[in-house]
Amino acid sequence: MSTAEHQGHTSSNLDVVEQVNGSFGRWQLRTILLIFLCKIPSAWFTVIIVYTAPYPWKGELVCRPADWNASESRVEPVNRNQQLWQEARSTDRLFNVDVCNAYAQSLTRGYVRNHGSEWNATESERSQHSLPCEHVEHTSDYKSLITQFDLICSRRVLVAMTQSFHALGALIGGLMAYSALKIISPRRLMLLGMIGQIFCGNLTGLVDTYQLHIYFRCLTSIFCALMYTSGQFILNDITAGKARIIVITLSELFWSIGLVLLPAISIYFDNWSYLYVAISSSLIVLVWLHRWIADSPRWLLQHQRIESALRQLLESATYNNRKVPLTLDVQLTGYAKDLELKAEQKRGYCQIWDGETKRSQLIYIHCIWGAAMVIYTISLLMIRNLGAEQVHVNTAALGFAEMVGVFIGLYMILYTRRHWRWAGNLMTICSLITYLIWLLPETERNSRRVGLELVFWIILKMANSATIAVLTTCTGEMVSTEKRVYLMLSVVGFSRTCLVFCPLLSCLTVVHPLVPITILSTLGTIYGLALRRLNRYYWNTEQPPISRVPTPNTYRRQSAIILRRYSSTSSEISGYSNELLSNFERNIAVSIADIWHINFHPASECDIEMVQHSGEEALKSRSSETI
Repeated sequence: MSTAEHQGHTSSNLDVVEQVNGSFGRWQLRTILLIFLCKIPSAWFTVIIVYTAPYPWKGELVCRPADWNASESRVEPVNRNQQLWQEARSTDRLFNVDVCNAYAQSLTRGYVRNHGSEWNATESERSQHSLPCEHVEHTSDYKSLITQFDLICSRRVLVAMTQSFHALGALIGGLMAYSALKIISPRRLMLLGMIGQIFCGNLTGLVDTYQLHIYFRCLTSIFCALMYTSGQFILNDITAGKARIIVITLSELFWSIGLVLLPAISIYFDNWSYLYVAISSSLIVLVWLHRWIADSPRWLLQHQRIESALRQLLESATYNNRKVPLTLDVQLTGYAKDLELKAEQKRGYCQIWDGETKRSQLIYIHCIWGAAMVIYTISLLMIRNLGAEQVHVNTAALGFAEMVGVFIGLYMILYTRRHWRWAGNLMTICSLITYLIWLLPETERNSRRVGLELVFWIILKMANSATIAVLTTCTGEMVSTEKRVYLMLSVVGFSRTCLVFCPLLSCLTVVHPLVPITILSTLGTIYGLALRRLNRYYWNTEQPPISRVPTPNTYRRQSAIILRRYSSTSSEISGYSNELLSNFERNIAVSIADIWHINFHPASECDIEMVQHSGEEALKSRSSETI
């Protein structure tokens, strides 16, 4: 087959949109970068709870027990006595667990030491060694959700509840985006999501009741999901081939960049409301840049907006310097009818369970997605429990770990045949390593202790990010092309449903600070083994297996066999000079795999014709250079 015929055959397999746009170019790059920027505020809204509700530092809470206040007339001022029992707390671990109680024995000893008389505490109080707080005073300079809504003690679970409502909004927003894209163009839906985030995000930070706060946070998450879901739709439509794989994978990179930038923004604000207003208002810049975001050309054609699609394709061809068919408008009209007929075909969610793909494999991939997203979310929420003093450094460290994980996942996708197995191996090994955190000595939770724990969180975070990159790009290969939308909708919806309940895991630190990471390590080990099982059915067939490296003697022996085997080609080129004949032999090239298998697979007629064709081209090229 000649080069022109090969190009013609390849072009016939492409639709007119891909033929004009190409897989990647300057026109796509502009839209891709602008959509990537939308990931940054999305990450801010997800992780903002770390900075709007930081865990109180030691000494920021003053507990006033009811019975101790009742004896206020016989003792020094309460603040002095409360200072005594606060000083009795030797470690942050005790402070974190027992912040909601005052120690009766500590109070008694302090009173005797200072006044020389016994404090009349009841026997029940002496046996319990603690007094419940009637009132807790906040002495923090930073006004957070915890100080404004008193989210401590039995109410600390409400901090996790705000994150659950954010996940609920993401779930609802994803389903709404799927339905809205049937009638609203992706570009316009992105704009609606941006405007909604600006409005609801500011209200989330300005309300003065907890109920309204979680309500508007859920609404903000809905608009956030509308924005990045429609952006993902555009990215899938304007790119193709390997460029699409790289773009979809690297989109998670800007989510990590958002994590790194958030600590730099939060240090300028001493009130959680101001931080919400600043993050929400930053989207005004994206609204202004929205004019340069391209729309989905296939969506426009499917809805018979041929003029808009033609205008967009002409702009694409201009920026990418590509050729345009002279009958482009006619081809677009025909392609639009095909897309409309294809959209009218009745398809539904239940089609992915029709048995074409084993149901056990679909259950595996749903559970894997759920576990991966739970680990992703909880690892971010646990930043606030690692240490209030190091929260900025910890957030940036996990952000950089995510970046490394994204590039590891991209390497697995592009350059390994069995990316499921490698992702499963990485996740399983890193999860097992994380169990070693229990070997750390029980010491005071100072910077050194927090740094050692952070190492294990980074290892788990990096492996999980690499796995999410593989899942995001390769999950669709489990089903046929027309079912991929429903499969992705199903797994993403299931994972977000898990996210609604998983923030409650962060409250298990009251049992032991290492309980959450132990649960996440167990989840990682289980879904890593499940990924290895999926490897039995799916792998990258386009990536050739790596052959054994031949020795120089093996290369010489096998090369001589190949040259003798194709010696019949000499009759085809006998009319050329000896110089051209030697040049023909020098231009024959085979793969390393062919060198190893030449003895087992004799040359076929097609192989001979291929070598003859390459030899003739080499000779003609050499002869033209001579002329």
